[in-house]
Amino acid sequence: MTPSPSGHAARASLALVLALAAVPATGLTLGVTARGGAGGAAAVVATDAELRDTRSRPVRFRSDVLGRGVTLVSFTLVGCQVQCPLSDHRMNLVEDALAARGRGDVRLVTLTINPDNRPEDLRRHAEQFGPGPSRTFLTGVPDQLYPLLDGLGMVFGNAADHPLFFLVFDAAGRAVARIPEDRATPEALTAAVLAAAR
Repeated sequence: MTPSPSGHAARASLALVLALAAVPATGLTLGVTARGGAGGAAAVVATDAELRDTRSRPVRFRSDVLGRGVTLVSFTLVGCQVQCPLSDHRMNLVEDALAARGRGDVRLVTLTINPDNRPEDLRRHAEQFGPGPSRTFLTGVPDQLYPLLDGLGMVFGNAADHPLFFLVFDAAGRAVARIPEDRATPEALTAAVLAAAR
């Protein structure tokens, strides 16, 4: 599916912000390396955390998200001005690339790293990027969200110091790739997802 006209407008409005944000910020903890070998993710442990989507519907991470097709996971933080807009925009570009290949079956899931981000906050945040139908944004209460983030290797931080990386899970729900920010071009992310779908 192609994004709605309002989605295209939202994406276009990001151009200036993303151009300004393309310069690497100093002091970020982005030195994340692949686990379990080149591009692997052997140390990732995904809990069955009970989360909420942007409409406050309950979603279990392992039961409802993983194991139902290939899944690309990213992270965001409402109010982040540098790496999160880049990450969210890359997810949109991956969604567009997959849709152009007829792969609307791939799930694109974004987790907030802050449980203070309520579903309605996350919905407003998501709407800025004009996500398509393959995108899901999730949040949760601390005792559910923190263990999940820990298992996925995401260090909880604030808008200035959290890392940026992406995780690819195969159709069986196994983590097969961890892609750090410096290699996470939309093309590389799309290729990793398509490789996991083989």
